[in-house]
Amino acid sequence: MKEAINVIQVSVQSAEVALVGHDAVPVIVINCSLMNIARGNLVLTLKSIDVDQVGAIGVVEIEKHRPVMRARASVSEAQLNLVLKCLQHNPPRPVTLILALQDTLKLTPAGYLDVDGQDQCMISDMSWSIPIL
Repeated sequence: MKEAINVIQVSVQSAEVALVGHDAVPVIVINCSLMNIARGNLVLTLKSIDVDQVGAIGVVEIEKHRPVMRARASVSEAQLNLVLKCLQHNPPRPVTLILALQDTLKLTPAGYLDVDGQDQCMISDMSWSIPIL
């Protein structure tokens, strides 16, 4: 029996600020290991937007032949700056990120992602757990 999940839980392994071009708007590129899916990585590109967004805040693209997901999400400039500030210290354990999805993903009984026909899903929200002690 396949399990359906509507969140992707990841452990942040590294993060960097990317500035592309001479008039670049900074984005945070976050490399993560999957926690609630048996195998794989997720690379999240987080950028700021000027206006509040209605509906999905981003998208997760699922590669069928590699255990890699690419995600893009947009948050307010204040939230982007807060995440950047929090990620700049050396936490005692890894930061955890939970991406809430509008759709469900199916897992095999062994916990692997079953990508049968699904190549992307929309992100409805995200939650951070950033250790401070």
